[in-house]
Amino acid sequence: MVKKSEWNDQQIEDLLSQMPKIKDERDPQDIYQNIVVKMNKKRQRVWMMPAVATVGAALLLFILVPGLLDGNSSQENALDHTDQPSSEIAMLEDTMNEEKVEQKTKMDEEVTPFSADAEPETTSEMGIRSVGIEDSATAIYEEDLADKYVLTYAIPDPNVMMSVPVSVLVSKEEDKSKFELFTENMANLKEEEWGLRDYFPLNADLTFDEESNVLTVDVPIDHSYGKGSATEIIFNDTLSYMMTTLDIEKINLLTAGNPGVELGNFGLIEEFVPKEQLGNHAYYFYYPNDSTSKPFIVPYGEKLKSINEAFSAMKENQDKAHLVASIPAEISLETEEDPAEKKLTIHFGDGSIINNDEPTLHTIEAILLTAKDFNYQTVKLENTNIDIVGKFDLNNEIKVPVAANKRSLPQ
Repeated sequence: MVKKSEWNDQQIEDLLSQMPKIKDERDPQDIYQNIVVKMNKKRQRVWMMPAVATVGAALLLFILVPGLLDGNSSQENALDHTDQPSSEIAMLEDTMNEEKVEQKTKMDEEVTPFSADAEPETTSEMGIRSVGIEDSATAIYEEDLADKYVLTYAIPDPNVMMSVPVSVLVSKEEDKSKFELFTENMANLKEEEWGLRDYFPLNADLTFDEESNVLTVDVPIDHSYGKGSATEIIFNDTLSYMMTTLDIEKINLLTAGNPGVELGNFGLIEEFVPKEQLGNHAYYFYYPNDSTSKPFIVPYGEKLKSINEAFSAMKENQDKAHLVASIPAEISLETEEDPAEKKLTIHFGDGSIINNDEPTLHTIEAILLTAKDFNYQTVKLENTNIDIVGKFDLNNEIKVPVAANKRSLPQ
């Protein structure tokens, strides 16, 4: 049996009359929607004063007026003072309970930023990581191949000051050779869109003898590849990269079916021999049209005697070719070379600024491409005071890229 309350009706009315007026004429559904909207905008709990006051009043009634539970008239008088439907109170209580659960879930997610599935995954033991941020790397790496061919084209800059090696990935096809895919995709290159000079397809007929591994290049009589030293150098670079990309042993040159191509300063050339073998160059940043987007990383200048000489050169701009230094002046480094293992160790000096950002990522790529040019296969970066730069895990040796300046062809 419920004990009779020692409070009389007048005392209860006096007590309730001292409480704040809590009348709220809004539709319960509107109140609920407002709570949801505010929850989405703010992570902390947003209290609605009318709702809190209503719930407080209800709880106070049940504490102070237990005698009202037996159905006497005092209960009806007390409930009349709330001016709030009981169904709205129940819905608001449910809403706040749901809000607490959702807020706790959000707080748990903030405390544990990575789940086991979301944690960056090391794809190899050679320093390449797959990360959740946008990949700003410029080159093609071993893990990018996935049953694809890498095709590299030497494309001149708009001023024909240098050749920019641009690499694309194409799927292997059973009925097409690598040479056929190379020549077929010449027409798909977007040189001008990339900020370079429109150069391909070549103004020549190309035929390849797979048995002898010899390429024949037959240019028309009115070809322009021998008009000036700059165009001759670009043509030389184009054929050199073709030999490397397609693993060609020899190139025969014809003009309208007749042996030899007239190349100005070099005279009539019947068999192509590269002006100089690719390799042993410093790599710089080239930003087409002075843009600040992802740079091309370009080999430039004369062949160098050592990789330390290359790294020193990479700290200086090459104004004539509009190339930007790829190693900042505030970075100092020392090298330890292991030619037998084809491994290069780079120790950064104290005070060198190594950040997990795009500029540092591109500097590391320039270092890797230069190391590849000097016949190294892996690079270990030490004393970086940081574990990760973009896709590179600096705790491990990093494999050099397969090719420079990855660009996509239209689908």
